[in-house]
Amino acid sequence: MKTIKFLKLISFSAMAALTISCVQDDEYDVPPVGGTEPEIEVNSSIGAVRSAWDQNNASNNEDIYTFPTDGGDLYLAAYVVSSDYGGNFYKTLVVQDAPESPEFGIEVLVDKTSLFESYEVGRKVYIKLNGLSVSYDDGDDNDPTDPTAGRYSLGSLIGGRVDDIPQFTYTNHIIRSTEVATIVPTVIAIEDFDQDNLNTMVQIQGMQFEVSELSKTYAGEASDSFDGFRILLSCEDESTATLQTSTFADFKSHTVAQGQGNINAVLAKDFRADFFVMIINTPTDVDFASTDRCDPVVLECTDPSGGGSAIYSEDFEGFSDYASEGWVEEVVSGTTDWFISGFGGNTYSRISAFRSGDTDGKAWLVTPVINLDGTTGEELSFDVQASYDNGVNLSVFISTDFTGDPETATWQQLDADIPSGPSSAFGNFESVDPINISCLDGDVHIGFLYKGIDPSATTRYHIDNIEVTGN
Repeated sequence: MKTIKFLKLISFSAMAALTISCVQDDEYDVPPVGGTEPEIEVNSSIGAVRSAWDQNNASNNEDIYTFPTDGGDLYLAAYVVSSDYGGNFYKTLVVQDAPESPEFGIEVLVDKTSLFESYEVGRKVYIKLNGLSVSYDDGDDNDPTDPTAGRYSLGSLIGGRVDDIPQFTYTNHIIRSTEVATIVPTVIAIEDFDQDNLNTMVQIQGMQFEVSELSKTYAGEASDSFDGFRILLSCEDESTATLQTSTFADFKSHTVAQGQGNINAVLAKDFRADFFVMIINTPTDVDFASTDRCDPVVLECTDPSGGGSAIYSEDFEGFSDYASEGWVEEVVSGTTDWFISGFGGNTYSRISAFRSGDTDGKAWLVTPVINLDGTTGEELSFDVQASYDNGVNLSVFISTDFTGDPETATWQQLDADIPSGPSSAFGNFESVDPINISCLDGDVHIGFLYKGIDPSATTRYHIDNIEVTGN
């Protein structure tokens, strides 16, 4: 019996030790909530962090700056605008320098999940900079003085790069205030996306998802790898923005909002820092309650179509140039242009605004004349290869009065379901479903319109095998 009691005593002691250990771990991982504000002297800012990197890069040509550990403590104050509760942020805390009308924001890399438990949206935090490092990435030349916007990241210098602040030290650097403020998103237009709005909470108004996105989920499609990218359209000026959702978000399989309205999101850059994206904390940040969508009016032909032979076809094989083949290629704004390209023995027409610097690129590609008088049941079909996709920015139109200038012609948009492609690789050619154009007669021209905005709308398209059939 004495032996049994001794074993029970050991068991109880072990359980007690385990319990104490668990409590200590919890207290370590989650800073205690108290009613007393930390006594911290704020003597730095997010703006100062950015300036420190800029000055270090300008004087020493180094792309990482580490704050010294001697000479006194450096603290900045900021407010949390990201939440990993829904899984759309991962080991990242995005903070801005004021709860309303912030001047700057920055992402803080932390080797910790469930950050929302300690640092919820609106929580004021103090960040001790000593020993932390800051980097800058704009996806190009990492030059903050050029027009390409880039993100500043704050973390620990590990293996020669700025990485997550280790789990066992992050509470030494990120200290909670007792204040939880209401974050008021900054209302901006898409054209105002810039360096200073990055990593802040913004609101864009009068938005809807592109028609081609309405049947999709936020990030649950087979083509979504790591992140899903969905295009938002402004009902005011038809400008577009890209919503990025992680394939690990718990709402990834929700169908995108079908209506129109406002969206609150953190303005960020994609993984490679190539283009602007908006990242929501929760689907409720998409307030598209209005059913009054602003979809473009598309041509609707109700007569029977299909089953005919080719009236016109173009596969670009042996193609010399657009003008000599009777096509019209016109850059209306920007520098993004159509040109003939090829790969693996296949020739096609190609366009992309990637690294164009265009803020409002617009380029037309118009077919030669196609006469529909002698046929019925006409349909248009073509193949598209979408690559490095950050949103659908290609549309297809038809005109019965085109005389050479796309900007003076009357165009009717066609209901073309442009395929999506991978965000970081080349896609495959896919056939667009035949489009019924049987209600038109006489001479027509097909117009392909590309709208590119670098870096937020730069999807690369290859167009091939254009064909109009009729009976």
